Amino acid sequence: MENSRNLTVEMVEGEVSLVIDYVAGESEALRVLQSAMRLIEGLDALDHALLSSIDTSLEPVSILNDVQHSSLKLFLARALRSVPDDAIASLDWKKWVGGLLVKGKHKLLSKLDADDATLQKTLNELTQDYLAAPNNTAGYMPPTLADTRVALTKINIARASLPNSKVLFQTELGDIDLPVIEATFTVENVVTQQTYKSTGRGLFKVKSPDMLGNAQWQIILDGKTEKARISHEGWLKDYHARRIVIAPHDSLDADFEQEISYDENQIVISKVITLTYIHSVVLPPENMRLFD
Repeated sequence: MENSRNLTVEMVEGEVSLVIDYVAGESEALRVLQSAMRLIEGLDALDHALLSSIDTSLEPVSILNDVQHSSLKLFLARALRSVPDDAIASLDWKKWVGGLLVKGKHKLLSKLDADDATLQKTLNELTQDYLAAPNNTAGYMPPTLADTRVALTKINIARASLPNSKVLFQTELGDIDLPVIEATFTVENVVTQQTYKSTGRGLFKVKSPDMLGNAQWQIILDGKTEKARISHEGWLKDYHARRIVIAPHDSLDADFEQEISYDENQIVISKVITLTYIHSVVLPPENMRLFD
């Protein structure tokens, strides 16, 4: 098995820095360095959430560019493992991804102590940045509230391990002084209050197909655009081999599974729609009356 440290990475634009103040000659080196490592792991988890609608195989990693020691200042470049296709590894695409990760982290880290409604509003504000993907690529959208909350909780835990140190997150968009959140956080405590699952068969108008994988399809459901994945591997193989053609206004007659989770305030924090079996592609005008 190939060592993951030897995997090729694709650099993307957007360097960030972590600055941890410590008292020279007094601060315990292991505590400071371990906390720095946990903060970096949390930032990588946040990047992973920000990329979740783009491709689930993308693995964001932090590359150490430099270290300054007046305080512990870590310069972190952004890189991706497993870029799936040359078409999306272009210079424009990597520049867009880098900018998206910097802006996304900057906005979300400024909301470390925000409630779910405020955090969801912040995620919604990123929608236009996802729609601005180059190469007319469609289907990208901000991460779910649940995934974002898990990543931010990891950062909160790491930050709380340095209660007497100032910690700054620096980007070209400005500096954020990461607060110590008083509440006790564990990732296991980031759970939903209610989860509802349903299955069935229905017609789903395709707004935007996924030309590369299975997780970026956009469908129209109850008059709203939703993200869906397709788990019917045989059908996907035929589609990507161009043996199945989908035109504008076509719909999928499909078996589906839907899982919706709500927080204690009945705010939807995640929705997962999976088309498990595609029976056929339904052409207009037969499907128009159902979805227009």
